Amino acid sequence: MKTLYLYGPPASGKSTLARNLAKEFGRMYVDLDEEIVRRAGCSIPEIFESKGEAEFRRLESEALRTVKAPIVALGGGTLLDPSNRAFAEENGFVAVLDVDEETIAARIAAGGRSRPLGNMLAERRTHYASFARHVKSDTKILLPRKLRGAITPPASKSHLHRLLIAEFLSGGEMSSADAGECADIAATRRCIASLAEARDAGRKSAVLDCGESGSTLRFFAPIAAALGIKAEFIRRGRLADRPMMEYDALNAGVHELRGDISSQFVTGLLFALPLLDDDSEIRFSTPLESRGYVDMTLQVLERYGIEIKEVSTGFIVRGSQRYVSPGSVEAEADWSGAAFWFAANALGSEIRIDGLDAASRQPDAVIAEFVEKVKRGETVDVSGCPDNYPALAVVNKALGANAVFTGTERLKIKESDRLAAMEDVFADPYEVDPKNDHRIAMAAAIYATSLDSPVLIHTSGCVSKSYPCFWDELKMDLYAVTGWPLLKTSSPQIHNAAHAKAGRKAEMISYPAETVEESLLFAERCDVKGMAVTIPHKESVMKYLDFIDDAAREIGAVNTVVFKDGRKFGYNTDETGFSKAILEFTARESLSGLKVALLGAGGAAKAVLVALKRLGAEVEVFHRRALTPGFDLIVNATPVDPIEEYSFTGDEMVYDLRYVPAVTPLMERASAAGCRVANGYSMLVYQAQGQLQLFSR
Repeated sequence: MKTLYLYGPPASGKSTLARNLAKEFGRMYVDLDEEIVRRAGCSIPEIFESKGEAEFRRLESEALRTVKAPIVALGGGTLLDPSNRAFAEENGFVAVLDVDEETIAARIAAGGRSRPLGNMLAERRTHYASFARHVKSDTKILLPRKLRGAITPPASKSHLHRLLIAEFLSGGEMSSADAGECADIAATRRCIASLAEARDAGRKSAVLDCGESGSTLRFFAPIAAALGIKAEFIRRGRLADRPMMEYDALNAGVHELRGDISSQFVTGLLFALPLLDDDSEIRFSTPLESRGYVDMTLQVLERYGIEIKEVSTGFIVRGSQRYVSPGSVEAEADWSGAAFWFAANALGSEIRIDGLDAASRQPDAVIAEFVEKVKRGETVDVSGCPDNYPALAVVNKALGANAVFTGTERLKIKESDRLAAMEDVFADPYEVDPKNDHRIAMAAAIYATSLDSPVLIHTSGCVSKSYPCFWDELKMDLYAVTGWPLLKTSSPQIHNAAHAKAGRKAEMISYPAETVEESLLFAERCDVKGMAVTIPHKESVMKYLDFIDDAAREIGAVNTVVFKDGRKFGYNTDETGFSKAILEFTARESLSGLKVALLGAGGAAKAVLVALKRLGAEVEVFHRRALTPGFDLIVNATPVDPIEEYSFTGDEMVYDLRYVPAVTPLMERASAAGCRVANGYSMLVYQAQGQLQLFSR
């Protein structure tokens, strides 16, 4: 991933943002000013006073070129030097924080002498404006990574709109709003409240605030008219420009519509016409296209006792019908929101999508089938499920599938022109203006999981229109395996597969660290929940822990650290992991009567020694001395082949804790002599199972 360089005026919040991103995405950050202080051994004001600004700038340039971290918070003047700017823009992604002058001034005043140059915003305004990427207050910064965990999409707003309206028309009790309910549903609740108030007060007019919800506006226009209430509709955002049918009054009789009209107009009439005294007909001049949403409406109407007769030309609606509440009702989970998780999985994420009804009438329930069609490069008709298009377009682009989309005409009159908006996303996926369109913002976020660079998504709050908790769904707990040099490890692969299977929103990464102090600093800065510790840190980590369990204390080494409530807890799962692996390898229930040679005396060897003794083996440790013959089982707990001169008889069993390569040099020599051999992957799996239990407590 390209390094994210956070830049902007002094006191613009670069360090705070870097810390927050480190915790959210589990990626290490460096504050360049802190690094300069560490290297100089004195504070920045002291550097200015004793050595001058020129020396500070020299140290700054040197630090910029040598620090290594995914996120770097720069000083307010770091990139004034053209060579520094060229370095940062060539080697990373520079994002400038836009903060108002009053906020900057207040922060600098509160900081006292901590900023020797004071407030330089006015002098540098043109400089900061010259950068291409800017972070505003509503900008979401995403770092690329695959997602995993169980996600239950929110209630389908399409289904919930209909249930709320039917329940209102039945006179039933309205369900209370959930804390995470979307903006469109809030609009429908507002309109219901306004209509109910007008009806109860005997008023013939009401003001209905539809927000930006097209469904709300198009449903309530005929409903209000059928109730005899003249409605004044408040339309926000792009809703004022979207097609609309006005109703001064609603009369029974024939209502002729084009079949390619938005299903929202059809649904509004289907809800309203049963309220009239006489019978009505909805007649289509061309075949009805958006059938899925109409079917959902018919299903809800039937549930509330409303009879609609379908005929070849449309629908016959009997007048003077009464809505009757079936009692407790609950909206289905949203297939249109789930579409983005299906897309993410197609791009390599491992998300378990819970709560969806496979028998749903929601048109977007075809998403899984359509994703497969896109992957095969087929033609996909989205006329019946236009909300699926942004997610499908992302799959098509990221995989280079060359699928062809048809039925896209109505995409141009959604919250944005979604065809044009997605083309803009693909033209510059690293800084996205979603045109205040929730589905474009979410599509861009999923596309970001396939990229190699940070991504900025502006007006990120627009997702509240349909999926208020969307950004929270991207969060994952962080775990890490650390050691040195840690060139190859399968721990992340094992742990992440287990996390995905269990539906945990969690990720394990490798974090090579030459010292255990560096590992613990990473854990603190990135809010690591648990850490697998390997050589050479298993013993040195112990002095930093607040608690060590008895088994780890007896072994004298820790391979698992759990971070909880500001404390560090140490455990060792190597012993139990090795015990299970070695019994499986030897096909025995105990090692009683076996003579075992243990090669090595490090942290892993200590755990193996305890395990061998518990299993009843007669053990001799060989550390930096030649192996003598006569052993039934040889266990290597070193990172090399320490017995290159040893001649195997073929009767020995050889277990090498190393598992990379799968056949180690020691195993190869032993196998050639006729010995039974195995690598340490089985031990890794069993000890990882123990770690996962500790991590998930």
